[in-house]
Amino acid sequence: LNIPLVATAFRASLNIARRPSTTHLNLIPSPPLEIPKLANEPNSIITSRSYKSVQSKFDSESIQSNDLVNGIREWLIPSANAATSAAAPPTSGEVKLLRDAFGALYGERNPTKAEELLSQAIKAWERQAPDERAGLYRVRGDCFAGMLKPELAVQDFTTALDLLYGPGGDLADQEEIPAARLGRARAQLGMGGGTTTKEQYAQAAEDYQIALRLTAREDWDTNAEREEDGATRNPYAAWEWGMARRGAGDFKGASESHTIASRAFKEIGDRPRSVISALDAGIDLAASDNLKDARTSLEKAIKSTTAAEGNDIELLQRVIAKEGEARIALASILWGSKDTKPEAEDQLFQACARMDQLQVDADARKALRVKKGLGPEPPAPARLRYTIDDTVGPEASCTRYKNQEFLSKTLLWPESLQEKVSKLNKLGE
Repeated sequence: LNIPLVATAFRASLNIARRPSTTHLNLIPSPPLEIPKLANEPNSIITSRSYKSVQSKFDSESIQSNDLVNGIREWLIPSANAATSAAAPPTSGEVKLLRDAFGALYGERNPTKAEELLSQAIKAWERQAPDERAGLYRVRGDCFAGMLKPELAVQDFTTALDLLYGPGGDLADQEEIPAARLGRARAQLGMGGGTTTKEQYAQAAEDYQIALRLTAREDWDTNAEREEDGATRNPYAAWEWGMARRGAGDFKGASESHTIASRAFKEIGDRPRSVISALDAGIDLAASDNLKDARTSLEKAIKSTTAAEGNDIELLQRVIAKEGEARIALASILWGSKDTKPEAEDQLFQACARMDQLQVDADARKALRVKKGLGPEPPAPARLRYTIDDTVGPEASCTRYKNQEFLSKTLLWPESLQEKVSKLNKLGE
């Protein structure tokens, strides 16, 4: 089961999905979850306008009728409004190469094998139209992301966008540009806080913004309305947009994006992620000079954590950890004034108590698993980390907030907020 691009969120797992259209192959690297339990988002659609002669080559082969083969066949059939091209149609060998590449990516879920095949396919398709080649570069970008090579992924997504915005690119499916923009933004965010520059964060923020606008369902009057509507279809991307804006130093904008994400998650019934987003909106403001609004936002969001309920233990752990982060951010700004120092001490105490209890509970669950003979939890598969589900959980503790690398690389706290918390940390010395 897969759901459309605008209603899912990307993860490293790779699936193949079919759209009702008979001219499109929809390649969605996303987990098969339905709203309201949105998973991490989609990324991939390949559409093209190849040549009818390839249809006979497909039909002449004894190929089992399945989603993958049918999708590739349809991808190679020109759409009704496609322009006539003088280029020679793909050969049967080139068609097989593309089929094998898609099979490796969406069937075997082997991005390394798929990347090698797609690189060959890209060379074979050099004589084809720009919109066709753009789709191949974008899917190879997905492969590089799955191989934990975000720099190469960014290059391929950029090449895809250059082709889509160039001559002939307008013949591509309308969802190609937002998919490529989203892929590039996520690859950029997945590089991590230690290597990404403010300029790169700014580029990622722009990509998220345009992707959300282009996936809006209605023809709204303003871009702000389009962004909000796009966020309701993909609240994960809206939260990531906020993190990109934080990294770029746009703290007010980051808070606005996280607030949009909070509303979008709440609208689909995802209260825990809505609370996390609201807490992040307050943390964004704590990094700014608007401390009055930061305090109001943080206090309101902290109170809302009691409404976060559900059966997903790991998600609820991240809510508590994020609450602790928000309390420390609040304590940091309260510590700056003599009149509010007692309140700062209280917030710090509550944050540490909550996170200590979180660790105790997590250790108790691990011990229970061992007692039942279940063994430890299996390790999470390696993938780029950029989603709201990558926020810290039980591993958070008050002592870690004295570690500059934890603050900058894991939490993506800007220097302005790190300076505030460093003064607060002297309280315990």
